[in-house]
Amino acid sequence: MDSKRRRQSAEVYRRRRIFVGILAVLLMALGGLLTFLVLGWFSADDQSEPGSDSAPASVSGSADEGASDSEAEEGDPTSPDSGGPDSEDSGNDSPGSPESEEAAPEDGSCRSGDLLVRAETGSESYAPGFAPMLVMEVENTADYACTADLGTAEQEFVVAHAGATVFSTAECSLSRENLEVELEPGQVERANFTWPRSDSSEDCSQPDSSLGPGSYELTVSLRGVRSEPQEFILSEG
Repeated sequence: MDSKRRRQSAEVYRRRRIFVGILAVLLMALGGLLTFLVLGWFSADDQSEPGSDSAPASVSGSADEGASDSEAEEGDPTSPDSGGPDSEDSGNDSPGSPESEEAAPEDGSCRSGDLLVRAETGSESYAPGFAPMLVMEVENTADYACTADLGTAEQEFVVAHAGATVFSTAECSLSRENLEVELEPGQVERANFTWPRSDSSEDCSQPDSSLGPGSYELTVSLRGVRSEPQEFILSEG
């Protein structure tokens, strides 16, 4: 009977040891599973954090760059290159703008700066016995119509030779008349005077035989507006 108890005790002990072994294996397996899950969870968190941090940084950087670009495009309102009020004002004051153009005088008369006076002759050269034809051309260079006195009262014809004045209508007793003419923009008017080869300091109407051949210069003026000299020749024959 005692041997039966000992055998039973040994069998029970063996069963318990097997159970404990199985339980230990189960506990180890469960521990390994828990460890794997925990490590996997932390690993997922570590991988997701850099992604979540980089996305806002990228968006913020784009926003900052866009803001700086827009500020650069808008520019400083006070800088010369920007489209601010200062640059607009400077553009309005440019000489070529319509606002800067002078308006026509209220009385409709031409200003001195509106008229261009030119000297011409009927021919470049005159043989002995032929009286040179002196020509005055007056052009309205304004962009509006205006009125000017083109009469003999405002005209002057001057002939010079070798730097000295030979003839001037201002020294002659000529008919002085006023003639108001309305000139359209670009319109040209001409006045002619026949010079009898005279010396106005002696006699305006009689030829002066002492005036020899050579180069002479004609200058004309109207209301103080003087032309450039125009050369012509008195030939020998």
